[in-house]
Amino acid sequence: MLNQDQLSIVVTAFEHWRSNRNGRQVPTPTELREQAVALLHHYSSSQITSALRLSGSQLKQWRHCTVPTKVKPQFVHLPISDSPTQPSVKVELCFASGDQMHLSGVVNSDMLISLVGAMKS
Repeated sequence: MLNQDQLSIVVTAFEHWRSNRNGRQVPTPTELREQAVALLHHYSSSQITSALRLSGSQLKQWRHCTVPTKVKPQFVHLPISDSPTQPSVKVELCFASGDQMHLSGVVNSDMLISLVGAMKS
């Protein structure tokens, strides 16, 4: 993913949260804080605070207080269907956090159960 794409995704996530929060005093969700801190690997703090409309002290505080979450696997291994009669599907999901999920092929109940289990973990 290009660095500009990362910044755009986080900007979009912050804008979405701001437009849907209940009042200005609602604390920024941990996931958004972590995404903002992760941008420090590719951008200066002034670029991040300007794009996300944050104060420098907020970002600095988040950097020191945010514990990185467990790295989620990029791929989930699902059981292979042995029934060639089921139709093939292609599903692409784009989440507000910027994560994307692509699923294609034959989908059966075992595969869906495995997928839901992986999403919960």
